[in-house]
Amino acid sequence: MYYNVEANGRGGARKDKRLNPLNTDFDLYSLGKDGKTKPQISQKDSVDDIIRASNGRYIGKAADY
Repeated sequence: MYYNVEANGRGGARKDKRLNPLNTDFDLYSLGKDGKTKPQISQKDSVDDIIRASNGRYIGKAADY
């Protein structure tokens, strides 16, 4: 999935457990094995997602971020 934060605003951006956006440019992520997701990556449906965070400085499982 792709979301352009710069063009569409922070409201739809993926967020960490403190509700801060993961990126300032764009979000890129895949739904994990369960095929479910939520905007906040610490929620149960998102912990298995593969995410891009910190403007590309992190790529990996949401649970490990």
